[in-house]
Amino acid sequence: MHEYSLASAIVEQVEKIALEHKAVKVKKIIVSASPYELIIPELLYGAYEIIVSENEMFKGSTLEYIVQKAEITCLDCGYQGEPDEEGDPEFAYNFKCPKCGGRDTHINMKSMVIESIDLEIPSETEEQEKKKEENIVN
Repeated sequence: MHEYSLASAIVEQVEKIALEHKAVKVKKIIVSASPYELIIPELLYGAYEIIVSENEMFKGSTLEYIVQKAEITCLDCGYQGEPDEEGDPEFAYNFKCPKCGGRDTHINMKSMVIESIDLEIPSETEEQEKKKEENIVN
């Protein structure tokens, strides 16, 4: 189940970014990956929920997973774009070029990408007020 490792890496990266921006809360994360990454969304979401359940910064946050469009490059004619849906049953992911019909194609793989992060970052005024409150209490 590589989804757990992916979810763990997402949380680790987002937490680092959130701390750099002095965020107090992560609200939403959007990630995308190639369809050839073979990610099962339900497993990714479940792993994410397990990982963030003990992390206050992520409580109530959501993860959205977007499957990028499949893309090939035909080595015969130079076509770049979506493959013909008809693959070769003897060779996994050996797609036919929709332009010339050639089978000498290269899959343009894109690893998982964090597309966006919605963070709750307190304004300077809120931080100053909090410091004043802390000084009054102490």
